[in-house]
Amino acid sequence: MNIAFGLLSESGNVIDRLQGYTDNSSQTIAQQQVADPDYWSSVGIISLTGILVVFLILAILIFFFWLMGTIFRAVDKSKAAKMAAAESVKAAPAPVVETVEEISEDNDDEEVVAVISAAIAAYAEAEGTSLTITGIKKRRETRTRSAWSMAGINDNIGRF
Repeated sequence: MNIAFGLLSESGNVIDRLQGYTDNSSQTIAQQQVADPDYWSSVGIISLTGILVVFLILAILIFFFWLMGTIFRAVDKSKAAKMAAAESVKAAPAPVVETVEEISEDNDDEEVVAVISAAIAAYAEAEGTSLTITGIKKRRETRTRSAWSMAGINDNIGRF
């Protein structure tokens, strides 16, 4: 670390020396700089100082992001532990209750009602929820959208 601070203080002296060149009639400022025996060491010191600063900032950023990742992982683990504890306390799901209050216009379609009830019961069992069938109605074949609306929909999704 002392090397870095030494380079920083040296680079300040180098900059002052480089800015001290004057426009002389025999040589230009650039020729004076190149002719100076310390010019290339000055350039090296300035370059090395810049590189050290960049990598020091990079190391600080890497440490910062590593620290943030560690903190967020710890928070996620605590949330997962709380969720697991809440789920273990949760009671077993209630059994599926199926009731049919209304049947379609054809009262003799008990087989259709049984198939629908079985499908809903299988879905509820797979999801772990309880569902109640309150009514089954036959869908009427009335159009809910205008012809122009249906044409636009068919045009947009016809490619798929």
